[in-house]
Amino acid sequence: MMKTGARAAAVLLALALGVAGCKPSSLTPFGIDTKSPQDYDNTSQNVNGTWTGKTASGGDVNFQVGSDTVSKLVLNHVAAGCTITFEAADVTAPVVNDGFTLEKAVDAGGRIVITGTFSSASTSSGSYFFEGLPAGVCPTSGTGTFGANKI
Repeated sequence: MMKTGARAAAVLLALALGVAGCKPSSLTPFGIDTKSPQDYDNTSQNVNGTWTGKTASGGDVNFQVGSDTVSKLVLNHVAAGCTITFEAADVTAPVVNDGFTLEKAVDAGGRIVITGTFSSASTSSGSYFFEGLPAGVCPTSGTGTFGANKI
């Protein structure tokens, strides 16, 4: 019969040998993983900076990106002989997977939704739509695209 100390040593040795053959994923229960902080970066590019460009309708688009967050966006949509300016200075949108979506309520119950993609550290493009603007000379709804470069 083995002594208690020898039995304990044999059990510990068996456990150590069993654990040595385990894959890391089997040692991470409950969804806890072994990713490093850089694995969680929201973007693959450094897109922080000032961006400026044009809409397909000939209007300007400008926005800031800081800490991987889009802010201070101004977009001009030109149609039917007028320019509609959308300012989203008080709204921010995180950049995730090299893209962002920004939604802003506008007067009279309308809204604009802008979606952008960063194709490189200095080039972006996107689309937008707006709806629910008050009736008048300018369109009450519309869509468009834009392109912008980091300056």
